[in-house]
Amino acid sequence: MSRSLVIAALSLAPSLLLTACGVVPFEDHRPRLRAFTVQLSSGQDQGTQETPLGFPSTVPARFDLVLTAVDVHGTILSDYDQAAVLSVVPGLVAAEHRRVRFERGLARTSVEFRFSYGPTRIWVEDAGESVVSDCENGLDDDHDGVSDAADPDCQKPEGKLESALATMATGISAPIYFAEPRIRDLQFSPRCTTDTPLGGTAVVVGHGALVCTGITQSGLYVTDMNGPEGGYNSVFLFTFSNPGGVRPGDRLCEIAGNAAEFIGNTQLNFPSYLNAETGLRQGDGDVAVVPCTPEPVSGPITGNGPRDFPRPHLLEPEDVNGTTGTVPDDFYRVCAPGDLPIAGLDDATDCAAARNALPAEVRRQSPIDCARDNFAMEPWEHALVALRDAKIGHKFVDCDENGDGRIDFRGPEGDCATTCSDDALCTEISSLTQYGQFAVGLGCTGEGDLATCKAKVYLATRDTLGKSGYDVMEHKGEQLACVNGHLRQTQPGAGVDSIWIIEPRDLSDIGSGECPQ
Repeated sequence: MSRSLVIAALSLAPSLLLTACGVVPFEDHRPRLRAFTVQLSSGQDQGTQETPLGFPSTVPARFDLVLTAVDVHGTILSDYDQAAVLSVVPGLVAAEHRRVRFERGLARTSVEFRFSYGPTRIWVEDAGESVVSDCENGLDDDHDGVSDAADPDCQKPEGKLESALATMATGISAPIYFAEPRIRDLQFSPRCTTDTPLGGTAVVVGHGALVCTGITQSGLYVTDMNGPEGGYNSVFLFTFSNPGGVRPGDRLCEIAGNAAEFIGNTQLNFPSYLNAETGLRQGDGDVAVVPCTPEPVSGPITGNGPRDFPRPHLLEPEDVNGTTGTVPDDFYRVCAPGDLPIAGLDDATDCAAARNALPAEVRRQSPIDCARDNFAMEPWEHALVALRDAKIGHKFVDCDENGDGRIDFRGPEGDCATTCSDDALCTEISSLTQYGQFAVGLGCTGEGDLATCKAKVYLATRDTLGKSGYDVMEHKGEQLACVNGHLRQTQPGAGVDSIWIIEPRDLSDIGSGECPQ
């Protein structure tokens, strides 16, 4: 027998043996879909690093796409007739644009997205999506009264799985360049929420006339003095401890950190900041850098020369109660049909028109999305504000009846705390001892227990003045001509009005000076 015949026989023996034993020979079951190509239609401005596109917030960015499914050989997969998922990094794709259907391996579609900054890429992913989903059939599949793209289920690209064999093949576009956000882009959400639209992302703010307006034991307040009118131009940088290398009034060229919400307040965690006064970037080892030139100030200021501050914004009792303020013009959240059965609003198409048409006295009880948001206070979160003719509360009540250091809101202690909370001149002792907060009434008339007030806020002095910086017991019941400080809020829970807190910078902010007119 020749050598070649022996080799051939030996090579066939294993397969014959496997077949005889009932084992199926190896077959390649790898998915044929390898990837997607993502092309932007020609003629669309993609921006550059030197001349980026504007930050897309209310008005979304829109791009026309040509998508191709390719196989392991890099050629078009003509039998791919599935649905894929569109996303953008960083940013948020509009709900109605999150799925795209392929026919014979090709798809032409448009995508709209918001909140993108820096180099941004559009992603396409084969995640096992059904061609028909609850976002596309025009029905209220989950029976929550809302259908199609407004359905909350459509906020996640989940649909109905067509197959457990999702390949997770992806495709990525060429970079599209957007401008880095300003503080307003970080603070203002044009959606039906007061949370930052950039939550959970690493943000760099290098635009604006940035100034440190105050320091606490856990961070610093920063305001863009060139920010647009209407507020949303201030933010808190949470440093965990007393921030170093910065003083009130210092100009900053850049701030950065992880955007997050904390009990209703937008802040940057793990922050860094580039101080124009010292040329040092704090927060990453005090690395020396080339001194920067801060953006010149064009907005209204108060101060002396280089250490200028933005003018405090005067708050009235009606602002605190949420009966003033209007929805910003660039608030894009569209009301669902079920939100509009209110007289005179048949032709209203968005929550801004719907809310602003409501009488102030019924606005806070309105079923309309976002109607209860306090658009008079929210724009000034973390900004310098002023209160006129504020009266320090004279009632201090200890509702911790059993002395265990907490309030049990399910019994008499909770009733006591609620009664005190509803009284503009009452402070529950635990609020004072734990946080240094005490009640202040606005628009008050009468004296003693007969006094009534239009609104209630709290002053918090511990983080700025220390435990012994201000003894409220020596001043209880006093009328203060003016109070200045930074505005914060606490949201006790969903559907509950915020508690508004003013944090004075020093003793001169409590009762001294004149309020802005």
